[in-house]
Amino acid sequence: MTLPPDFHPTSRTRLLRVAAATWLLLVSAAVVVNHVSLSRLAEEVRASAPAIEVALLDGRLTELESRTDSIGYQPEPLTQASLDAVRQALEERLARLEQADPAQDVATDIAHLQSRVEQLEARLKEVRQTPAPAAAPPRRPPPAEAARPTTVEPPFRLLDIELRAGERFLSIAPADSRSLASVRVLRLGETESGWRLESLEGRTATFLFNGQARRLSVP
Repeated sequence: MTLPPDFHPTSRTRLLRVAAATWLLLVSAAVVVNHVSLSRLAEEVRASAPAIEVALLDGRLTELESRTDSIGYQPEPLTQASLDAVRQALEERLARLEQADPAQDVATDIAHLQSRVEQLEARLKEVRQTPAPAAAPPRRPPPAEAARPTTVEPPFRLLDIELRAGERFLSIAPADSRSLASVRVLRLGETESGWRLESLEGRTATFLFNGQARRLSVP
């Protein structure tokens, strides 16, 4: 290598030192810039971590409320009013968190929300394990009383059984008449006011009325 006549080794060494120092300054500046960027990013992550956790808890509360509403039977402690109170308290705490300094400690609020979530999960588990009340069997209407057949009395009175020419006759008279002129004599097969005389056995007369046989005693 050919150097200019006026070039000295001392000048070369000085240039190398200046170049090395410049390079070190550039590297140091880059390291400082990266460190500052990483520090800011870490601070932003730490500041947004509570808000993210609160948002996750809010999502879990909303899911628990919707799952609780979908169950038909609910025990007495779990009511819609209590769920509304939890939601209102959560919204108030979220509003305070949004207005507060990101660096403020929100561990107490997060612990409170976590406790609320655990309580709702326990109540939801209790609802699932509680059997629904059995439906009462339908009441059967009381059996209708069987209609008692009404006994229809004949519109005439039986007076006596007579024997004429070897044939038996039954003498009758209207129930509301005491006159001998109204007395009538029936033989077997004859009908009086829908009452057909079927037989005479001893002192008993058998009539057929409305398809039913009636046995009447003759005095």
